[in-house]
Amino acid sequence: MIVRVFTAAVAVVAFTAGALGAQSPDRPLFLVGNMGYGWDQPHGGISLDGGVGVRSRKLFGYLLPLDVTFVQGKLDRRYVQQTTIYGDQLCQDRQTGASVGAGNCRRPVSVRWGGAAEANFAPMTQAGSLFAGVGYRTGYASTVYGTIGYIGRATGRTFGLARLSIGNGYALLAIGGHI
Repeated sequence: MIVRVFTAAVAVVAFTAGALGAQSPDRPLFLVGNMGYGWDQPHGGISLDGGVGVRSRKLFGYLLPLDVTFVQGKLDRRYVQQTTIYGDQLCQDRQTGASVGAGNCRRPVSVRWGGAAEANFAPMTQAGSLFAGVGYRTGYASTVYGTIGYIGRATGRTFGLARLSIGNGYALLAIGGHI
């Protein structure tokens, strides 16, 4: 299913890029990179994504096959971290009372993978404009979502933005760069 969705999205991006190439003097295809904080009930973490985008004078869209979120898990209550009078940190097993490795007192971090495709409406010929759009995520935090944001810089080749994406049980606050 995921492969079919991304195959269809790649075909749409390629077809749209070909059609936009004749209409826009700017480069219609570009590389995409976003970084922010992604949240999916009940966990959140640092989110990084990358892929390819396509743009015209009023629209831009993304295909983000590389979407990774680093999620911090729950702390195991069996272990407690204590500080000695000398400032040393010790990890202790509550059941046995024995000192254990410090890794037992740290929250585990897991990597969650996903992907996304989205389309946005914005006046791409001027900096300092707002945009809005819709998208679909697959994998981690799979949902349809809406996006609003601000384009801070828009030239013939690059633009930078800040965005907020919200879906069913999902939110992402990010900054992005495009070259």
